[in-house]
Amino acid sequence: MKKLLAFSFYDVGNSVFPMIVLGALTSSYFVNQVADNPQTGTALWQLTIGIAGILIALLMPYIGTLADSVKNGRLTLLRLFTVICIGSIALFWFVLPSSNYIILALVIFLIGSMSYEASNGLYNASLKSCSTSNLTFGSGMGFGSGYLGGVIILVILLQTFILPEQNLLNIPTEGQAHLRFVHIILALWFLIFSIPLLFLCKFNNTNFESKTKVATKIKDLIWNKGLTNTGRFLFARMLYADGLVIVTTGIGIFGTSVIGLSIKEILLAAILANISGAIGCYLYGIFFKNDKKIILYNLLFLIVVVIGISISQTPLQFISLAIIGTFFSGPLQSSSRVVMANLTPDNTQGFGFGMFTLSGKITAFVGPILAGLLTFLISQRVGFGFSIVLLLLGFFLMIKVNYKDT
Repeated sequence: MKKLLAFSFYDVGNSVFPMIVLGALTSSYFVNQVADNPQTGTALWQLTIGIAGILIALLMPYIGTLADSVKNGRLTLLRLFTVICIGSIALFWFVLPSSNYIILALVIFLIGSMSYEASNGLYNASLKSCSTSNLTFGSGMGFGSGYLGGVIILVILLQTFILPEQNLLNIPTEGQAHLRFVHIILALWFLIFSIPLLFLCKFNNTNFESKTKVATKIKDLIWNKGLTNTGRFLFARMLYADGLVIVTTGIGIFGTSVIGLSIKEILLAAILANISGAIGCYLYGIFFKNDKKIILYNLLFLIVVVIGISISQTPLQFISLAIIGTFFSGPLQSSSRVVMANLTPDNTQGFGFGMFTLSGKITAFVGPILAGLLTFLISQRVGFGFSIVLLLLGFFLMIKVNYKDT
């Protein structure tokens, strides 16, 4: 139980990067305060996300193999990339609201994004070490705690530094110092909650030596006169992960530009949706065990929800569906982690989750590009609804995965 708590605390800490740095705060600060104009800022930010995703997708199988091949390698590399990510978050303090700081901001963001993905992949690889009895429960506790952690720190920051005219520490607003200081708090939050896993736990990671080249290992994992079973899962996950990218990156824009929600309403919807995601992860982790069925059923539920959002007309309809959708998307991602852990031998968890990261990142730009093209040619509703195609393709390929929970 001690290891599982440490595992869950880490997710509480690292959730600040995708939820606040990548999503709610830092991206908005860069686009509106640092870049020359919002259009250029958005393009540069998204381009950096794409570059970081492709680079880390290509590197993670090698990082994972290195983690497996050295005694205590997973823990050592997890510590390294976690510290780099925490440091990159803190460095945003030095990014002043001026176009002179564009390059600095993008370099920091690129390093932060890559180190976050690397640390998250190695963190996923620790699941079996931290939750040996019931991986579905352990993974659900981790994901659920991450959702709640993101909500808690976001609410704290909104009430103490972002929304009030006079912030908690009376930090001046000149030079957006109060917003830049938030990154120091985020870095400390991540650091504090990562300490139990990084320094108080030991992973079951022995020295696994393999003379096989990484490229050959990748080929053997996914292809043997056709897609292997693990290959089918990784491709299925690649497809439905791309669909989820369209939903998660486009839902805020859809809510403001199509439904007409205010920024405060979007933030409220995001908070409620993350609470819903946490509840979903906890409930599925406690009451369900067949992770393949969880993935299949939740993909179908999400498809229905996306259809509903695409045709929604009122703020109540949109917010309600967003909350319901997150309830299902959380367990979907949690169970995907469990399936990968069970399909991968214990001594190659690092490489396995390196491939897991690759499957989620290598084509992550394709879905948003196609959705954006359909939005430009037809409408935002059609562009957003395109995610259904990818979710369905992932669903049908996932059916062919042979899987039994261990």
